[in-house]
Amino acid sequence: MKKQISYIAPVQTSKALVLIYLTFSVPIVLIALLAAFIRYGELPGFAVFSALLLNAVIGFALLWIACHAYNWVAARFGGIEIVLTDIAEEGR
Repeated sequence: MKKQISYIAPVQTSKALVLIYLTFSVPIVLIALLAAFIRYGELPGFAVFSALLLNAVIGFALLWIACHAYNWVAARFGGIEIVLTDIAEEGR
């Protein structure tokens, strides 16, 4: 059965995707902090963590805009189509 995504909630989608983005970004930031400590002997913590926070805020704003753009396109031209299939439940 074909279904079409006709609307994406901008705030909820942005929150969820920014949290997922941060989940992947934090380990990379920690590796960068370790590399900076090894190379320079000090931690540039404020700069790195403020950049991470700014990245999350900007990411949220851009995702919010992207959701509104998708909703505009989906309303005029149709949304992304997905195919759903029913599967048999196992063990019941």
